[in-house]
Amino acid sequence: MYEILSRVWGSGAPNFRDGWAVVLEAEWGSDEFARRHAEVAGLLSETIQQILALPEAQRVRYSRYFPQWWTAVVQPDLGWSDIGRPARVLVAQETLDHLASAADLLETAMRGSSAAPSGSNLEELAESCRSWLEILAEMPDSELGSSVRNEIVAQITHLLWLIEHAELFGVARVSREANVVVGSLTQASTMLTGVDAQSGGRWKRAFLNLVAASVVLTAGATQLQTAIEAGSGVVKEITQVVDGITAE
Repeated sequence: MYEILSRVWGSGAPNFRDGWAVVLEAEWGSDEFARRHAEVAGLLSETIQQILALPEAQRVRYSRYFPQWWTAVVQPDLGWSDIGRPARVLVAQETLDHLASAADLLETAMRGSSAAPSGSNLEELAESCRSWLEILAEMPDSELGSSVRNEIVAQITHLLWLIEHAELFGVARVSREANVVVGSLTQASTMLTGVDAQSGGRWKRAFLNLVAASVVLTAGATQLQTAIEAGSGVVKEITQVVDGITAE
């Protein structure tokens, strides 16, 4: 959030509209602009949720700025095309400073979680996503209902989109969306019907590959190896769920 607003603030654009278009690298009024700006609003929502999870003193201190941060993102009372309001007046420096301070605090408090991942290599996660799209495209309705399958495909497609735009929206956003996909696939695992040993084995391998890529991104390879060796934590829990799928 801080990086995005800072870029708009420092874009030198003559109005809010052009400032956002430059930073989001999307044409004003286009579908892609709407999609990217909506993602920014989602980042603000997640930031607010994370601050609300902080100890009381910190929560109270930063929650005072929620309205200012929200106004900076949507500007409900001002015209985005008004030349008399350059992008630099989108947000006050003080408001940016408080947002930066909150971001630093959250990164320290949540280091190694999906809110502040330790990893940065996204290629393994992207490859896992592409493999899942192939698996789901080949699955008949008799094994997994089309409505469930289509929803997961949409989530994975969105995750790939976030990976492609990680420089703009951040690795943390990718990590959190990966958790959503893992959760959806966990639920879908309990809904599989008529899956033969070969298909079941492919599903399990792909599932564990996705979990491994997600954990490495969030906590780092060392933590993943430790969890595997100890047979504990999220790796053990997810493995137990996957083991409930039709045996290979």
